[in-house]
Amino acid sequence: MTIKRLLLLSGPMRSGKSSVAQALKENHAFSGISSSGYLRSYAQQSGVYVERSQLQDLGDQLDVETDFAWVIDEVARPAVEAAAPTENWLLDAVRKPRQVDHFRAQFPHLVKHVHLCAPEQILRTRYAAGRSAADPDYGVANAHPNEVAARSLGSIADEIYDTTQASATDIAAQIVDNWEV
Repeated sequence: MTIKRLLLLSGPMRSGKSSVAQALKENHAFSGISSSGYLRSYAQQSGVYVERSQLQDLGDQLDVETDFAWVIDEVARPAVEAAAPTENWLLDAVRKPRQVDHFRAQFPHLVKHVHLCAPEQILRTRYAAGRSAADPDYGVANAHPNEVAARSLGSIADEIYDTTQASATDIAAQIVDNWEV
């Protein structure tokens, strides 16, 4: 394996994880690892259409069944092994402290955990702007245990960025600049 960097992004919904991930991919040669893509595929194999809350519930079920290791064992490790020459990887949505622990244990010295945040009113406004008719209202979505857990990950992050203070491109550049390889 030639992996040099494995970035874990966390933060509340609408904090800018997807935008920063896209900037890292476009400007810094990171390849993405998608836990939500895995969950969608897993659900589709069962012939079930799932919404965001159902994906979260499925992830919670897998957390319990695997001691939170499914993200690394079923998603990250297969992606990294399938694209061995890739040096920079990012998982754009860790949700639980135990998931971060597994990554740090299996990829010591390669993992950096970055937490993104924004003021609550900004998060609420971004959610409303991107909300579809099928999405729950902000209060319900915000109260989901995964969302609560994701918000708490700032306390164990290596770095924290407020996405109202810099653009996704600038944050991506800061992440890479601050990373010692």
